[in-house]
Amino acid sequence: MKKRSILLLTILTVLLMSCDVLDTEPQASLDAETVLVDGAAAEAVLLGAYSRMQVAPYYGVHFTLSPDLAADNARYQGFFDSQLEVNSGNVPISNLWVTTAWVNIYRVVNIANLLIAEVPGIEDDAFASRDRVLGEAHAVRALAYFDLLRVFGYHFDTSSPYGLPLLLEPIENNDFNLIPDLARSSVADTYQQILGDLNTAVSLMEGYSTNTAMNYWAALALRARVNLYAQNYNDAFSDANQVIENGPFSLVGSVEDLYETTGATSESIFDLEFNDQDGSSLFTFTFQRDEYNVNPSLTESFEEGDERASLFIFDRGSDRPVKWSDSNNANNVRVLRLAEMYLIRSEAATMRDNNPNAGIADLNVIRNRAGLGDIASIASMDEYVDILLQERRAELNYEGHRFFDIVRFDKLGELFGREDFRKAFPIPRDELQIQTNLDQNPGYPTN
Repeated sequence: MKKRSILLLTILTVLLMSCDVLDTEPQASLDAETVLVDGAAAEAVLLGAYSRMQVAPYYGVHFTLSPDLAADNARYQGFFDSQLEVNSGNVPISNLWVTTAWVNIYRVVNIANLLIAEVPGIEDDAFASRDRVLGEAHAVRALAYFDLLRVFGYHFDTSSPYGLPLLLEPIENNDFNLIPDLARSSVADTYQQILGDLNTAVSLMEGYSTNTAMNYWAALALRARVNLYAQNYNDAFSDANQVIENGPFSLVGSVEDLYETTGATSESIFDLEFNDQDGSSLFTFTFQRDEYNVNPSLTESFEEGDERASLFIFDRGSDRPVKWSDSNNANNVRVLRLAEMYLIRSEAATMRDNNPNAGIADLNVIRNRAGLGDIASIASMDEYVDILLQERRAELNYEGHRFFDIVRFDKLGELFGREDFRKAFPIPRDELQIQTNLDQNPGYPTN
């Protein structure tokens, strides 16, 4: 993503990357009118949104891996207290990951806000990609808010007041000493905002299918995921079905082929790009360090003959995933891929129809690709949920899903013996200390 002009990145660094969206200290002040003067500048600012998504607290490491560490796919055997706390399930309000994730994901939101506010008014007759840039900005903001909601909000309860502070305008004149001290919106209103952004993105990006950016199909795929979490099963089914049946994607022939390349594949709906010069730290943390080692219960859960069990290598006393095996940390992060759409379509059909057999065909597509035979029938909805969770665990491990799956099926207590309030992570202490209108999640201290 950062292969373009160094000058453009310098602009973004001054404008956004050194500034905490919700910080008390003034870091930078730069009028948007000075920067967003033409289409090229807008493309540069959009590039900055993807660059911010690459940082370690977000998709560069911890958002990709921590949902497995908070559940039962990964285990902590290293030296960082932050990961130890996530693995234990007892995450304090001072936890380093939640503190840095909040700030960095809101930085992405603020970059998107800047584009959404300013791009329509840019006077540049040569700006032919205006709709696409605006669509991407809406899609990026939707992704950022959905990720924030899954970590910090009660995404599993649409009647809950514990949604997110919705920062929808760029900080005035990009002056970061103006603190957006916002109260939390409800979960329903947060979902409404996310889905509204995705509806706009879909309407603006038809025909745009570049799979290393938030494109038309990625907006549809994300909308399928969001609707699934919000239990809008008809809509989730429709969106997943459209991506599967009409999108330019195909399942990679074998699970090993899916990860032999570090770049995008035929299955990629949206990959966040990394390369040798612009790497993540996923290999570092899954191979060279021990904060995200494989939990033996994951490898033990595979059925005999499941080829996905081959995606682990035993080294230095623990299994390690090969999904992020490039030693230069050049592996793309597969944020949205086709296999998940089959699993979403299966779940949406089953829950919509209250029929445990309604989604079998899509489960079998994913099982067959992994070398497993068909499931002939499922006796009950409870049995379906168990099968679905195992298929999602086998297919999507180390891709940022497991903890959220456990939470949305209300199995945190059953599987791990944790209190219900730990379905959401705490609002960071730093934010509570500077924002008078921000409420903590129930069960956690406020200071």
